[in-house]
Amino acid sequence: MNIRVMAEDGGFKHLRFNDTHNAWFPQETALSAELWSEYLSVFWLHRANGHYYLNHGTLIKPGDICLDCGACEGFFGLQALAAGAAKVICIEPSETMAACLKKTFAAEIKTGRVLVENVAAGVMEGTVRFSFDGLDPFSGRIGAATTAINIPMTTITKICADLRLSRVDFIKMDIEGAEIQALEGALPLLEKFHPKLAITTYHRPFDYAALRALAIAAGYQQIRSAGLTQRDDGIYRPMMLHAWK
Repeated sequence: MNIRVMAEDGGFKHLRFNDTHNAWFPQETALSAELWSEYLSVFWLHRANGHYYLNHGTLIKPGDICLDCGACEGFFGLQALAAGAAKVICIEPSETMAACLKKTFAAEIKTGRVLVENVAAGVMEGTVRFSFDGLDPFSGRIGAATTAINIPMTTITKICADLRLSRVDFIKMDIEGAEIQALEGALPLLEKFHPKLAITTYHRPFDYAALRALAIAAGYQQIRSAGLTQRDDGIYRPMMLHAWK
């Protein structure tokens, strides 16, 4: 595990991973094996990593416009920028993690290469209950937990329309079990642009089947699974869905 604290600023700390990647986190985030695992899930280029986003036909090309749904700490955003993405839109429901993203990508935000949207992605506009704990910034999720607060929710389609994006080339999504609703809210974009999709499917047993059905309905011709895992229910399921036209 190679994580170093580089600086502290109020309620945030600047961490350096593997002497390569830098990101801001809440001050209370522990330097743990779980944190290192989350880093490896994005950057470990190995066949054993079923969580790797740039797999099969879902590669980022120079000039791509990418949506990072569930941006959290911004690891995928760093990966996308390094691959040559022209623009990365970070969609993150946690106000705390959105603030971290704005610190991590301060230079890119100034040039317009990164945008941060502090909303939840869903199937409609409205509000939704959301819980978050800075001790474990990767566990934020939509639900009716006792600590949940109301946050705004909108669709990916509306976000892209409001930003006046000419196209979308890549959608990465890891939003703790809300992927089906968010992808349904993106269907007009999928049908029009057929962006490459890299979506986590391990939160619930039926996620992969439902997300695959949505991709087929949107006209995708290439759909692949990656990885295999089981959760507390003991049911095995794919870790990722990759789709491209």
